[in-house]
Amino acid sequence: MDSSSRPSLHLVPTISPTVSAPTSTTNLLPTASTSSFSPPSQHKQPLSSNMSANQSSPPSSKGDRCRETTPEREVGMESDQVLRPKCEKSTSDVEKGEHRPNCDLSPVALVWPPWKRRDGLSGWMGDTVSANALVWSLIIQAFSTGILDATTYLDFSTFASNQTGNTILLTVAAVKMSGHLLLLTGVSLGSFLGAALVLGHLGHLFGVRRRAWLLGNVFFQLVCLTIATIFLSPNGPSATRLGGDHEWSIIMLFALMSGGQVAAARQASIAEIPTAPMTSSYVDLVSDKYLFVGFNHPHAGARNRRVGYIAAMITGSFIGGVMHKYAGSWVVVVVAMGFKLGVVGMMCLAPPEPRKEKQ
Repeated sequence: MDSSSRPSLHLVPTISPTVSAPTSTTNLLPTASTSSFSPPSQHKQPLSSNMSANQSSPPSSKGDRCRETTPEREVGMESDQVLRPKCEKSTSDVEKGEHRPNCDLSPVALVWPPWKRRDGLSGWMGDTVSANALVWSLIIQAFSTGILDATTYLDFSTFASNQTGNTILLTVAAVKMSGHLLLLTGVSLGSFLGAALVLGHLGHLFGVRRRAWLLGNVFFQLVCLTIATIFLSPNGPSATRLGGDHEWSIIMLFALMSGGQVAAARQASIAEIPTAPMTSSYVDLVSDKYLFVGFNHPHAGARNRRVGYIAAMITGSFIGGVMHKYAGSWVVVVVAMGFKLGVVGMMCLAPPEPRKEKQ
């Protein structure tokens, strides 16, 4: 084969304007089947022809780096492992040596009832509940906290969840040498901190927004309220009724319940709804940069959550005081238990976060 039949080494390939931009690493390498060789004189094209060739192919957007190729999936039904859309790296990423696809997770739909899921009840219990899905359940818990705190203060002159006030009452009782108030306030503060300590660290162990842990925490609160209702009822033990020798056990149960509730609320990544303290919420609300914007403003979410929380606490306290006056303490606790059961239902139906793809 003579030299005239072979292309010169200094020749460069020319790509037809009709050929689309390469989408993979292999397409970046010119081959004999995709490139045509011509003498050097043919490559000296006018500027207008080059511009028309570039305009004929649609420009690639730098921001559109990924193309979603998988449809919306349900947890435990379509796929148990991969819930992330498959992405293809664009040509610009390959040329720059970048290998990080910029893709969002697919939206996840909740499968109900959970035993119909492919991963079964265990997969449903292992879901990480979305933080936004917990907003209303926390507001309802704040409402029940207002109901109970109104009752506990009227009955015991101390609080079950407002430990700022209890700290002041504890020091005042110590100065005045008031043994009964010192006992009740000390039991409330110690029980609250003990429950927050134990349940807070258990939350870190099991997952602070794991569905199983959230339901277990609320179940613990229901157990405390159930025992307190029995102690307060007219048919309960005489020693644990109001004015009895062991009435401190009631405030202890209320404080244990509040400690577990506040610990879970603080770990739920919703700082605007702590479900118990009010001072910081008042200050955060009035100093909010977007305090006077509309309800549907893009930056009004935190302000709206604070308003909902404060309104729930005030309304619950008012209703708790009225119920305590006309129905009695144990009826107030039963009503609070009803709201807790509603929280259980909301957590059962709360949508989970998308599962991350296993590497």
